[in-house]
Amino acid sequence: MNLLRVALLFLFYEVSHISTSEGDRSPFYQKCVKKCITNSCKEDGYFFKDTVELDVWSRLLWNCRDECRYNCMWRTVQTFQERGYVIPKFHGKWPFVRIYGVQEPGSAFASLLNLAAHVYMYADINRRFSIKSTPLVLFWHIFAAVCINAWFWSAIFHTRDNPFTEFMDYACALSMVMGLFIAAVVRVFHRQRKLAAFMVIGPLLFYAAHVQYLYLGIVDYDYNMLVNLIFGK
Repeated sequence: MNLLRVALLFLFYEVSHISTSEGDRSPFYQKCVKKCITNSCKEDGYFFKDTVELDVWSRLLWNCRDECRYNCMWRTVQTFQERGYVIPKFHGKWPFVRIYGVQEPGSAFASLLNLAAHVYMYADINRRFSIKSTPLVLFWHIFAAVCINAWFWSAIFHTRDNPFTEFMDYACALSMVMGLFIAAVVRVFHRQRKLAAFMVIGPLLFYAAHVQYLYLGIVDYDYNMLVNLIFGK
């Protein structure tokens, strides 16, 4: 348990969780967003003023503040390019062009393909193997549900990024990676139950701590990716 605590402290110390990036830290971007919100948004910052003209997708999926951030992001990118600077990240991510309100079309489509593949294969497993005749299959049913849930939230997140969908995507993605790790442990050490239990409990405790960390604060994309890579290797 002490070793797990040390690992957690080391990881949290070594990897920055600050959610800002060069693009959204730039004065140009911040002034642009502030001006846009003043001119285009109502007092709550969520709804648009009646005079603002937008396409239907923007009105359905994007609130006023986020619309301002999106437009100012591309103005900032243009300014950086005109001055010969490298295109910056914004809030830990590279800029993407949205299509019909979908924030990251390519990633959303890829997530839907993965979701469809997992649903298809789960239906095949469910048809071929009975839990009553093969008890271990129950584990794979649970794992399949974890994966399907993860790809579902991945598709939602890449369609529209907000704090809630970001949290669900990050938390569910790590649950899938953790599931693979646990599956490997069960497969290799199934005859050594105490050792297998010890090797499973540690990662589960880390997962609980990591999800709590995600829930309490905004975590950089690079940080979360590093955690997934560590357990996925």
